Amino acid sequence: MGQDRDVRGREATFRALCADQDGFFAFLDAVAVGLAVVDEAGRFVWVNEALSLILGVPRDRLFGETFIRFVADTSAERVMALHQANLGGQGGIPAEWVVLREDGGRVPVHVAPGRLVGPDGSRYGVICASDMRSQCDSQESLRRRAFQQGVISEIGLFALSSGDIPGLFRKSIRLTASVLDVQMAEVVRIMPGGRLRLEAALGHVDPEGTDYPPPQPGDMAHHVLSSRGPVVVTDYSGETRFTPPSMFLSPGMSSGVGLMIHGRDGPYGLLGAHARNRRVFSEDDIHFLQSLANVLSEAVTRTGAEAALAASNHLGGLILEAVGEGIFGIDLSGRITFVNPATAQLTGYAAEALTGADPHALWHHSKPDGKPSPREKSPILKVLEDGRRRHVREDWFWRSDGRIFPVDYVVTPLLADGRISGAVVAFRDITERKKAEKALTYQAYHDELTGLYNRAFFIERLERAMRGLKTGSGGRFSVMFLDLDDFKFVNDSLGHTVGDRLLRGIAMRLWNTLDPGDVIARLGGDEFAVLVQGQGEASRGLDTAGRIHEELKKPSRIDEFEFFVSASVGIVDDVSAYGGVDEVLRDADTAMFQAKSRGKGKSEVFDRAMHDRASERLHLETGLRRAVEHGELYLAFQPIFRLADRTTVGFEALARWRHPVRGLLSPAVFIPVAEASGLILALGDWVLRECCTRMRLWLDDHPGAVNMSIAANISAKQLMQGDLAARVARILDETRLDPRHLKLEVTESVLMENAELAVDILGRLRDLGVRLAVDDFGTGYSSLSYLRRFPVDELKIDRSFVSNMDVNPEKFEIVRAIVQLARALNLGVCAEGVETEAELAGLVSLGCGLGQGYLYARPLPADEARGFIPPPAEECGVLGEDACP
Repeated sequence: MGQDRDVRGREATFRALCADQDGFFAFLDAVAVGLAVVDEAGRFVWVNEALSLILGVPRDRLFGETFIRFVADTSAERVMALHQANLGGQGGIPAEWVVLREDGGRVPVHVAPGRLVGPDGSRYGVICASDMRSQCDSQESLRRRAFQQGVISEIGLFALSSGDIPGLFRKSIRLTASVLDVQMAEVVRIMPGGRLRLEAALGHVDPEGTDYPPPQPGDMAHHVLSSRGPVVVTDYSGETRFTPPSMFLSPGMSSGVGLMIHGRDGPYGLLGAHARNRRVFSEDDIHFLQSLANVLSEAVTRTGAEAALAASNHLGGLILEAVGEGIFGIDLSGRITFVNPATAQLTGYAAEALTGADPHALWHHSKPDGKPSPREKSPILKVLEDGRRRHVREDWFWRSDGRIFPVDYVVTPLLADGRISGAVVAFRDITERKKAEKALTYQAYHDELTGLYNRAFFIERLERAMRGLKTGSGGRFSVMFLDLDDFKFVNDSLGHTVGDRLLRGIAMRLWNTLDPGDVIARLGGDEFAVLVQGQGEASRGLDTAGRIHEELKKPSRIDEFEFFVSASVGIVDDVSAYGGVDEVLRDADTAMFQAKSRGKGKSEVFDRAMHDRASERLHLETGLRRAVEHGELYLAFQPIFRLADRTTVGFEALARWRHPVRGLLSPAVFIPVAEASGLILALGDWVLRECCTRMRLWLDDHPGAVNMSIAANISAKQLMQGDLAARVARILDETRLDPRHLKLEVTESVLMENAELAVDILGRLRDLGVRLAVDDFGTGYSSLSYLRRFPVDELKIDRSFVSNMDVNPEKFEIVRAIVQLARALNLGVCAEGVETEAELAGLVSLGCGLGQGYLYARPLPADEARGFIPPPAEECGVLGEDACP
């Protein structure tokens, strides 16, 4: 309390210093921006009504408070340092910050700082704060808020121009009922001794002047007076915080809000609004009532403080001199009556030359393009006609040197005896904001990594092109969807830094292949879209795709690495039949996937058959996602046998799908879908776990299985997962299976797609003790140098070479070469697709040890496959090899 008296003493001293002038204080309270004066310690010594509303605290309670407590997201030390710098003339508070209201709300404001020096050398900071919340609101919310603020302004002007407090109360509750659409409202005063009196009422059964007992713990009045903010009641009948008064329940009120009206020395009374129908009061509604309570608080406080008000007139003049935003007044003829120094500085005109001048003729006469700005449409001058406050968020003023600058301004009417006597204009230069908006617009439509357009811009341009095509105002065009082939391997093997540099280079090369008018955008990852202006030529899309393929045949170099990157391109050549951009992009994506299925560096033009295939693939993908959960997938096991004596040495596990509608599906149907959708990883884990679980059961039940192994196929996506070895180890541990009983098969083509990475991953698998085989050997064109480096145990001869090898000398020689190569590398050999006795005899003559195929057994359910496990007497000494006699 001592500190408060000290601050109020300094305030009185400061006002006394300024008591020789008058007229500006009421002028300042009409300004729509928040104004304040703070001492060297950062404590408020004066604030206007606008700032009180921004902070959500009655003005009388702000005196003595430090402005630092209302600053969000910045440390107190930092704010105080900026304040001291401002006082010393070395800079000031940042242009934009966030205010933390007493009710916990956050308000973005634009701040223009200034400073004052008293006759005694004392220094004061001046803060001019503009509420920026409205820039983020919707149009509907803005209109409602503007209406509510207009009502508050009307009540505030009534309070300023009239000392009729009872009349002010009645006017306030009538407008409250109208604005908030409530059926009851009241102002209740706390009388000496604590009793309550109904000062003004609407919708009440009791007449004005009715007395009530003092507030007691447990009733609503006591709860409102003890709360820091508004008390909102959604349902009086279910309220548990206090007992609602009968004065609200008996008329059938369901919802309401109660607030405190502060007086000069404590609570003055209560303001309430109540609705018959149950409702939720919005944040704007609460803000309106709080603002109204603040105005009433100011009015009842001012009633006993007219002398202090008069003493502060000169203070208002000093504040106008110090603020950094332009503020000027105009009379009914539109002539300038007052300007502050900031106005002169921003416009370049001398202050003395502006008084009596026409501001429209000086700095609002023309638009940026030089076209006249009609005087009758000037927002500033229209306020003089209708008395409506206006906020113009973007306009242009002319400087004295003939340059224009963007402004944001608020025009507020001045009233005298209820009539318009002029207006106050507060404006600020928003050049920096415009620059920021331009930068944000660029960011909104450009890809940050490559600098190309992004998805949002591409969709907007595609929509415009489609509208032009339908209306005849635009020409023919094609749409391309482009995906870089296996780009993920670059990121996985060399890291995202190298991958990002490579992607930026490729983006520029793609852009350079296009003709003027074509639009390319990065949609995300390694995917791009191109809008190719066709000019009536149906082949433009394919021509552009061809140039892209030729360009990408050239290597890209990043540091010591050289990359050859290809792309798969899908093209929609005729867009005229499409209804929306989503359909176009969908079909271009479908064509791209079709191109990718044909190999790398291919292009495909979309046709209807692709859509049908894509729909079928989508249905398969959707069904595949639930197949494991619903038990539709199962494993079939094809025995692997020793060719010399036809003894089973292991099994290969093959996934099967028992589709609820289409029946039994082979892996050739659903594995490509799993690969394309990414489901192959989950499916691969399921297959591995099922294999290991089944092998564990056979080992437990059949002694003859002790030297057998079970083989599972590993896909390209599984192999390139950095944690494949860890996943396999975890599954082996969960199923308690010795790694020597598990064989993993990887196709030769998959290994050769990224041979260096494959060598590393296979090495980690081999370290686990798992056996490894190269599947479909002979089809992947692996070099001998790489084959020596792959840590594998076995080569599996592709069935295409085994089929009819007894009558095809060329195939026979290929098989011979593979068997000899395996022996030279000390690897086992297994032939796939053995279907005839002649094929088996040929394989035996060449020294091939193992085989599998329909001659011995088809893939079988687990129960049937179990019958192929040999008895213990027939087991071999070496697991899965042809070493037994």
